[in-house]
Amino acid sequence: MVSSLGVSSASAQGSSNPQTAGGLQMVSGQEHITVVGHIPLDGMSVNQMFVQQRNNNKVYLYLHRPTKQAYAVVDVTKPGDPVLLNRDALKQAKGERVEGPATGSVVAIAVTPENGTGSSATPAVQLSTETVQFVDMSDPKNPKSVKTFKGVTSVYPDDSRKLVYLVNGEGLWIVSHHMTHPLPMCNSEAALTSEPDCQ
Repeated sequence: MVSSLGVSSASAQGSSNPQTAGGLQMVSGQEHITVVGHIPLDGMSVNQMFVQQRNNNKVYLYLHRPTKQAYAVVDVTKPGDPVLLNRDALKQAKGERVEGPATGSVVAIAVTPENGTGSSATPAVQLSTETVQFVDMSDPKNPKSVKTFKGVTSVYPDDSRKLVYLVNGEGLWIVSHHMTHPLPMCNSEAALTSEPDCQ
């Protein structure tokens, strides 16, 4: 099934507009898009994220901090109540790259360049920013932009929980999306039409 929600991004400078990013809920067509959680990150630069879901149903979001060569850890088990657990976890060696664990795994992979190929000084990091728009595509002929975030440095979609995590100068945003009236299942005749009104 293809979701009727699209996320598009374009390079931009600046911070998000509270009128467009901080609104409680946008409803367009059959898709509900809601900001369910937000925490300020107090000047923390983030350029990459990954999620780890534990067997105890805990969900942790790791935020890569390139200027500190570390990850911040946020408990996002309850998306409406995110909790910053650690600003400087998973410290990295100079030049090290960490790949987050696969779904259901607790093993991350850290790769460090050998023979002095990594930088010995912490680089000054200028993160590129993007404008991210949530686009309701429930009407294929008339897609609509329903929510916009500016100055975004990292985006991570968590499709299994119908969440999207975004970081910008205002902090971590957690956005929920779900269909209010899911399309009915297609029968063989409807599936063959050029624009079926079913899934």
